Amino acid sequence: MSSIFTKIINREIPSKIFYETDLVIVIADHAPKTPVHLLIIPKVKTKNFFVTNSETLQILNETAKLVADKLGIADHFKILINNGFGQEVDHLHYHFMSDRGKDKLEFIE
Repeated sequence: MSSIFTKIINREIPSKIFYETDLVIVIADHAPKTPVHLLIIPKVKTKNFFVTNSETLQILNETAKLVADKLGIADHFKILINNGFGQEVDHLHYHFMSDRGKDKLEFIE
């Protein structure tokens, strides 16, 4: 069964997309906890942080830096990764959160 993230990636479910490449998608969290709350999701499904290969983790980390730069908040954000504990979707994703940069959020979809 496809995860909700796979359905978003395949455009079966609509989402606000902030950034996308062939390898990663960045979307708005549907229930934001901070003014900026984005999800950085690899397009290759991987269950969690612990089992993910280093190449995918590198892509996620580079994307987090790019997002911070695009929002002008390279010195003011946090990344949260749930690994089993607190993880609602079995598809690795980073929660990118900040209380700054909301004015620079522009979505492509």
